[in-house]
Amino acid sequence: MEPLYPAMDAVLKDMEAGKLVGSTRIAIAVLEALKDVTINSKAQSSDTLLKELRGAFLKFLWRQPQPCILPCNGFRYLIHEVERGVASNLSIEELKKLTVTSIDNFIKSMKVSVDKIGEIGARYISDNDVIMTAEASTTVLSALAKAYEAGKKFQVVVTETRPEYHGRLMAMALADIGIPTTLIIDSAHRCYMRKVTRVFLGSRAVLPTGEVLAKVGSAAIAAAAYEAGVPVLILTNTHKFVVEASLAEEALNSEGDPSLVFPASEAERLRIKVVNPEYDVIPARYIYLIITERGVIPPQGAIVLVRELYGWPLVSFKPEDLW
Repeated sequence: MEPLYPAMDAVLKDMEAGKLVGSTRIAIAVLEALKDVTINSKAQSSDTLLKELRGAFLKFLWRQPQPCILPCNGFRYLIHEVERGVASNLSIEELKKLTVTSIDNFIKSMKVSVDKIGEIGARYISDNDVIMTAEASTTVLSALAKAYEAGKKFQVVVTETRPEYHGRLMAMALADIGIPTTLIIDSAHRCYMRKVTRVFLGSRAVLPTGEVLAKVGSAAIAAAAYEAGVPVLILTNTHKFVVEASLAEEALNSEGDPSLVFPASEAERLRIKVVNPEYDVIPARYIYLIITERGVIPPQGAIVLVRELYGWPLVSFKPEDLW
């Protein structure tokens, strides 16, 4: 009888109902479901345990409605750790304990990485800096907040990040902290760049080439900064580093609700096609440094970090390979 993976079914149900949103929350829920699979597993061999873990994750991959970079990297890390345990000739019970511990460690690392990135990022902020950012990155906010707490005097320019206006949320958060903040329309980023000393951006994913998948508009900001000689720093945790181009391409092709750009009824009446792309790619040549919870690397160092984190060759996410 095939395993049913009820914990993963519950995760998928919450996602489909809109009760579970956000890449970090989804990743944690998926990993907790895999922990449930492990705890309730009757497997008597490592092969059976690995098959159950892959089967549960495959169910998620088949039905998940959005790009899943964080959950995929969590699963990749988990399988890498379990396979190391198999190579060390651990018993099945020891492997199950290792699986649970590995899941707990990954979840904990996701939660603490934001603070660590903030601590490191704050070191790259000096008195009298004018920092430009976009959307509402938690890692960028952490760095700015910690720099302010350290007594540094600086200003922040935030693009409003239409059509969801995430930049407005960032501006309000910065204002609540007490940081002098200027909110500008997205198209004004280039004319404001002459006043800027640094650009801080978050990411959705980091590719092995050093390119960064980020909220749409980020590449234009980075290009303007590069042209003006302003360093661009990406603040992101290592859980967003990916290898498969397909994962990034899936996210790159993702579109938001077009009615946020133009009313659906009017678009239909006027026969206007409305598109709301969510992400674009920042070329590695525009990026000065990538700040992670493990330290600071140039964009060219991304592939080295991926190999260190997830092993080599990397776990495939093709359904036929998972089974």
